[in-house]
Amino acid sequence: MRTIVTFSLFLLFFSNCTKSGLRYGSSGAERPASNGTAVKSQSSTNSTIRFGRILQEYLGKPYAGRSRFDSGLDCSLFTGEVFKKYAKIQLPRKSEDQFQSGASVNGHDLQFGDLVFFQTDGKAVSHVGVYVGHNEFIHASSSSGVILSGMNEKYWSKRFVGARRVLE
Repeated sequence: MRTIVTFSLFLLFFSNCTKSGLRYGSSGAERPASNGTAVKSQSSTNSTIRFGRILQEYLGKPYAGRSRFDSGLDCSLFTGEVFKKYAKIQLPRKSEDQFQSGASVNGHDLQFGDLVFFQTDGKAVSHVGVYVGHNEFIHASSSSGVILSGMNEKYWSKRFVGARRVLE
């Protein structure tokens, strides 16, 4: 099963290098080719792959219990560790505070690396994950540890409250 998930992530990361997965920014990392199609610079592609590998390292790690002696992760600790490891970005500890980080993103404009937020316990924001493309995200599930889930799954689609972009 883990091999299938790993291969799926590999495909997701490389599929984000297609024309439909690109965004143009002021950094010049992505530029139109002479024939009008979009191309992504090597450094941008390498960054995407590196970020994907960091995310992949966490797959299968256990969810933290309620004790300070647990060695697992909860959702906001997971996102905090990933962004710190990848870009030295210090996210707030709680998911509701992470929801104030970066720039707001419309749910139809999600890109690889965006934080996605959900209402799972009656509060405005109580869960966070990292969007990886194709309507999927990686998060620390309380029942299964760090896993890949679909944004369109009934449970998640009903609870989605917004997204934030903290990476440029």
